[in-house]
Amino acid sequence: MNDEIGMIRQARPEAAPYSQEAKLAARRALTGPAARRRRPYGIVLAGALAVAAASVVAVGTFVPGTRDAGTGPVSTASAGGPAAVTLPKIAKMSAEEVLGRAADAVTDLRPRDDQFIKVTSQTMYGAFHVGLDPRSGDQVDENRYLYRTKRTIWLSADGTKDGALKIERLAPRAYPGWPLPEEANREKPGTEWNRLPTCGHVSETAYTSLKKLPEDAEGMRAYLYSREHGDRPADAAAWTAVGDLLRETYMPAAQRAALFKAAATIPGVTVTEDAEDAAGRKGIGVGRVSLGVREDIVFHPETYELLGERGIVVDEKEAKAPLGSLVASTAQLTIAVEDEAPEVDDPHVGCG
Repeated sequence: MNDEIGMIRQARPEAAPYSQEAKLAARRALTGPAARRRRPYGIVLAGALAVAAASVVAVGTFVPGTRDAGTGPVSTASAGGPAAVTLPKIAKMSAEEVLGRAADAVTDLRPRDDQFIKVTSQTMYGAFHVGLDPRSGDQVDENRYLYRTKRTIWLSADGTKDGALKIERLAPRAYPGWPLPEEANREKPGTEWNRLPTCGHVSETAYTSLKKLPEDAEGMRAYLYSREHGDRPADAAAWTAVGDLLRETYMPAAQRAALFKAAATIPGVTVTEDAEDAAGRKGIGVGRVSLGVREDIVFHPETYELLGERGIVVDEKEAKAPLGSLVASTAQLTIAVEDEAPEVDDPHVGCG
């Protein structure tokens, strides 16, 4: 239980549908100082935790390899889920070469401290429900599905002003190898707005905060490995940290170039030539395998611009999903600088 609660304390606001009570709890967690520390993940969805008398519901990071429960995997065909994609084809090009080109191609919008970074994206992540017996603590059931959104986020460049988050819910999909559960359709497609209060705390991923990170590959690598990672292997956690620094943020050019060069030195990182982001754009994938899933960061094959991320199952036993199936996918659609963020009337958000 402590691990799940710790996960939620560091959650980001990408939560899949959950109860109003859980939403209020998640909002409180999101506005606290501890919540602004990004939780370790590679291609993931931050989650929410609702504790009830009979069960624990966790919607969040996919942790492959959990033990089978009452509702286990079924065939992809019977689940009506997305078809399996071709297994990633490892390219002859090295990660050092691809990430080096990405580093050389970086640009900088140079926002003023009083401006906002606006990022639009499309996402597909796993949403999970695990039921526990309140007496024994044993797992009694499990289901999962793919939660899909279009997102627009406004983040204060210097981290001192409240931001805003617009989430457009898209129709969910069956998780590969699993039936589409009833709760997947409880929240119909629609749009919701969230206010992102600073509560007097400057986020470590604000543009001005990121500008303080090392500008050289060696220093950035040391930073990646210094981040908290619990009991995860250090190399896996370092790769996770790379994604955290790119997702819904905007790193200054010098730090972004150093990040790409440092990422190339993480053991196990290879290149795939057949990657695709959530918007269907073809690209080059740079990634590594963790818990049965290959976690790729996708770059444009010619400009080496960041396109998005994806997760492909390469070990069906460990990932509990069919080999070659797509279990996570994102697309970074636009990044811009704006003078203001939308004002959001959100009475559930506070700094108490």
